[in-house]
Amino acid sequence: MMAEIGLILIIIAAVIAIITSLSPLAIKYHLIPLDTRITNHYIDTLVKLCFVALILAIAILGYLFIIDDFSVAYIANSSNTQLPLVFKVAAVWGGHEGSMLFWITAIAAWSLWIRPKNGLSSEFDNHVSAVMAMVLCGFLLFLLFTSNPFARLLPEIPVEGRDLNPILQDIGLILHPPLLFLGYVGLTACFAGAMAALLGPKTAIQQHCKRIRPWAILAWIFLTGGNAFGSWWAYNELGWGGWWFWDPVENASFIPWLVATALVHSLILSEKRNSFHASSIMLCIVAFNLCLLGTFLVRSGVVQSVHAFAADPTRGSAILILLLISACASFTLFALRAPRLISRPNFEQVSKETLLFIGNLLLVVAALSVLLGTCYPLIYQVVSGHSISVGAPYFNSLFIPIVWLLSLLMGAAPLLRWQHDKQPPYRQLMLLAMAVTLLSLSASYMVTQGFDFWLFCGVFSVCWIVSCLLLTIARALTQTTSLSVSRLCQPPRRKRFYSMCLAHLGVAVAILGATVVSNFEQEELLRMGPGQGKQLAGYTFVYEQTEQVDARSYSAIQANISLRDSQDRIISYIYPQRQTFKTNGMELSAAGIKRSLFADMYVSMGVPLSETEYLIRLSYKPLVSWIWLGALIMMLAGFTAISAGRIKARQTQTHSANKPSVPAEAS
Repeated sequence: MMAEIGLILIIIAAVIAIITSLSPLAIKYHLIPLDTRITNHYIDTLVKLCFVALILAIAILGYLFIIDDFSVAYIANSSNTQLPLVFKVAAVWGGHEGSMLFWITAIAAWSLWIRPKNGLSSEFDNHVSAVMAMVLCGFLLFLLFTSNPFARLLPEIPVEGRDLNPILQDIGLILHPPLLFLGYVGLTACFAGAMAALLGPKTAIQQHCKRIRPWAILAWIFLTGGNAFGSWWAYNELGWGGWWFWDPVENASFIPWLVATALVHSLILSEKRNSFHASSIMLCIVAFNLCLLGTFLVRSGVVQSVHAFAADPTRGSAILILLLISACASFTLFALRAPRLISRPNFEQVSKETLLFIGNLLLVVAALSVLLGTCYPLIYQVVSGHSISVGAPYFNSLFIPIVWLLSLLMGAAPLLRWQHDKQPPYRQLMLLAMAVTLLSLSASYMVTQGFDFWLFCGVFSVCWIVSCLLLTIARALTQTTSLSVSRLCQPPRRKRFYSMCLAHLGVAVAILGATVVSNFEQEELLRMGPGQGKQLAGYTFVYEQTEQVDARSYSAIQANISLRDSQDRIISYIYPQRQTFKTNGMELSAAGIKRSLFADMYVSMGVPLSETEYLIRLSYKPLVSWIWLGALIMMLAGFTAISAGRIKARQTQTHSANKPSVPAEAS
């Protein structure tokens, strides 16, 4: 009965979404009262009801997982009685049907969150809610007709479930998918804001971009976390020790992150300089449609990946239809309305605006290059009927030079002024560039006894970004005669300045980690058994013994490996396992990792080669954790920027409230 209630709630939410999406037309043609407060209350109520229906539906699905109701097909395919409680809850979004319901519920929650309170909604807010409702309507119909999470297995109900995929039984499942979906939801809100801005008057476009900016930053934060935790999850769980493989499913979430990064910077230009509105709107549209394209790649079965959901041509066709409808409608509206947003640039060639614009172009080029490498095998197979693969060499050869160019802009842009810099710091930048180039060349030569282009690019990027950041901070602290310092000391400006510094520092830290681990990782693949040892990177790995381990959901063969320093002192023990899951007999290699800030010792256990010996992979991974540390710093920077925006909004409201002749407007 609970499953049927959940299905009814989804149907109710779909009906409410349809009504909400039609509300602007109803207002325009006088089908509902025109009084602003009544209209806003009407839409507020619909948005709240839709959220309540969906949150109850997903709560019911979670409850059915907890009580092991295997009459529901989704639960029977994704859980069993031996699964720990935390993974039963995480399994709600661990499969296709549940993850779509989670995504839809998050859209409803975000739609409610961005509605102004106290009935002070504007026409822009009502249009945003209508567009969000249209997206909800499309996803809900997709869920009902192709991916019902409450479908029953009747009359034959299994006694035991098939179990959650062992690869998903990791903390990564708790963090990675929700963060990605919340990022997609944020880009959905930006898309809705872009559509509402196109429908509104030109004079309000700057204010609309200010409204969209915090949504874009929050979406960027979630996408940063989702991609970082996905990389960390693969590093821990897949057993081969890689942190990025340019897998099609990885790329499907990375491409929207690149566009979202460009969007955040474009919205800065729109807000501060009242320009680049058309490019900001276009990036909102492109980012959302790339999310739909990524969803199609992941859920249609057109790409083969360990991360992909089960292949289903029907679902793939339905998602493709949603993508075509969204792309055609949004790009058509943009083509009709965007020309009025294009204005003549009011800045000089040597300015912060120029570098930000070039940086956005490079980010879009990077996204297109990754998209081409991801989709080219599919296009080639359709055209020629033959298979082809595009691997890491293609992506690295294009992406690393683009990152190097972006690092140049990231370092130089904060040192220039808005609109026109009468005294650009050419001399400082040239001297700094020469010093960083010499340092990078020296480091590359000393380490490799030659010239390594990729190593040079990585070292130069890190040194350039960090040195320019230090110079930027020094200039901000020493220019006491200018007004910029007094303005910088204001809380919102100070926080925005520090958030920029933190974000760029996070990029530098991630680049440093990726450069060092890619160039200086050491690895050995060998057969080992009790009493055998191997030296690697100045450490000795000694295979002490093999143990049998029995857990609730799996049994495992575990190797106890001691890690010793150059003086033969035991530093730590590492415990890689070869796990066999009880419900389906699936085998999985669980790596043992000795983590530290400066290097990870990574050991994975392969197949048995004799009665006592196993195939063992030993890896020394210097600074690999800095990749994810950089992502955390970037996320912190994003939250700092949002905090600065909230402070500024409160100050603006207070300033407006103190003027009796001007009524306060909703933020």
